[in-house]
Amino acid sequence: MLHRLTWNSFLLLLSVTGILSCNQLSGVCFAPSLPGYANQPANTLLLKKPLREISGISYHNNEELVAINDEQGKLFVLNTASGKMNTLSFGEKGDYEDIVRTPEGYYVLRSDGSLYLLDGRTGKQIDHYPLHFSRHTEFESIAYDQELNRLLLFCKNCGLEEPLVYGWSFNLDTHELEEQPVIRIGWNLFRMLGKDDTIEFQPSAAAFHPITGKLFILSSTAKLLAICNREGQPESVYGLNPDLFQQPEGLCFGPNGDLYISNEGRQSKATLLYFPFNPEQSETNTQSNLK
Repeated sequence: MLHRLTWNSFLLLLSVTGILSCNQLSGVCFAPSLPGYANQPANTLLLKKPLREISGISYHNNEELVAINDEQGKLFVLNTASGKMNTLSFGEKGDYEDIVRTPEGYYVLRSDGSLYLLDGRTGKQIDHYPLHFSRHTEFESIAYDQELNRLLLFCKNCGLEEPLVYGWSFNLDTHELEEQPVIRIGWNLFRMLGKDDTIEFQPSAAAFHPITGKLFILSSTAKLLAICNREGQPESVYGLNPDLFQQPEGLCFGPNGDLYISNEGRQSKATLLYFPFNPEQSETNTQSNLK
């Protein structure tokens, strides 16, 4: 049976340790408060049926994101205010898990680790990189590292020594994969930071913050958001309210640091939550969390 960090147990732990007071526990998104962001979304968008299985999102422009689902080779250009969509086909049906924007175009990650490069305007496939991993390896997360001009691929199930999170580097200059993982994070670090020895941290989305340079890694199964340094070592973890994050599978930032998190629908509609970035609130939340 999969052991998961429940929201109630995490909130209880935080209240006992004094990180949150009792009147702060109702209706919040993150525990403790996420630096730079309000603890409730500025907007929650209910997504239409084609995005019920939304599996990845990426910034497109100041009014739109692009999204994929885990069943069809389609790119959805999503208006973040109205929810209206423009659909572009790029390939056959498949288990597509994440998408990220780069100067070349959009890279789509399939669950087996294969990458598809799409034209940023038309959504048409430009290239395909059939990367080869163990048949026991399953991917859900991809992040663009602008500083090193590479993609980081994080496996959900790694087929390697557990319990670890592995990240592989795909060089965007050579379009080649490094043979060995460049990031290895033991689950014991997440357990230590979350004060829960049952955490099983399986990445479902990842992105670098454009202002702070920190690496954000989301885990749907653990209902956690981890903030790591550039080398991928976790510095803090934040519990996610399951009433608001029923199945968080997508995460991206706007150029100004605005945060978007998408949830698959399960038995209800999929959602997109929007959190504007406030640098001043970042300092306030940090000081509050230390009290």
